Amino acid sequence: MSTRRISHPLVLLGAATVCALLVALGFWQLHRAEEKQHLHEAYSARVDEAPIQVTGVLLEPGRSNFPAQVRGRFDGQGQFLWDNRTYQGQPGFDVLTPFIIDPGETRILVDRGWIPLLSSRKDLPSPTVPQGIRTISGRLVEPMHGFTLEARPPAYDAPLRQNLDLAAFADSAPYAMHSYVLRLGPDEPDGFVRKWPAPDEKAIKRHQAYAVQWFAIALAFVGVVGAMLRREIRIRNKPARNEIDE
Repeated sequence: MSTRRISHPLVLLGAATVCALLVALGFWQLHRAEEKQHLHEAYSARVDEAPIQVTGVLLEPGRSNFPAQVRGRFDGQGQFLWDNRTYQGQPGFDVLTPFIIDPGETRILVDRGWIPLLSSRKDLPSPTVPQGIRTISGRLVEPMHGFTLEARPPAYDAPLRQNLDLAAFADSAPYAMHSYVLRLGPDEPDGFVRKWPAPDEKAIKRHQAYAVQWFAIALAFVGVVGAMLRREIRIRNKPARNEIDE
């Protein structure tokens, strides 16, 4: 008999750990589906809302996905490129420009859209900053924290950022900032490629399908381990030939 017994405590512990991991992945996918469902419902409910008029008074939480308008001017300082953004498989950047709200000095960060990486990151593009007072519209979003290997956030005037850490940017900025990013509307001038993602039911169903797959794999794994364990028990309990002859 092989020394690698399925009934060995360490083997059973390893099998239980693998099974628990597979089940956890299934529940994680269900959690992601629930998050996407909430986002889809919130987005759908706010599509036809009247635009929020953004002023120098900082917005309260819970305004994500609302349409918004703001009057003021783009700031010539503080603009940066958000790295590792893709469009139709092509690498590039999102252009984010502070917008000075009139009246006052409070800013809101405006995502003006995507531009391509033309050669290398050693020669970064330098998009022009529009001049003059204007009213712009778009949709408010609360950027999520992304994974980063940076030891500390970039300086305020850094032209390139790996992540859109709005809290870190606001802490380094010499002015008050809203805790939202305004995604510039597709029909607004002075922007670039703007194919903003919107929550849809396909993403919800995709996460649910992934959850079913993980649960099915966990069930199949339990079945295989159980079959191997039963076979080992039968072999162990089977009487030896010489015992039968006696």
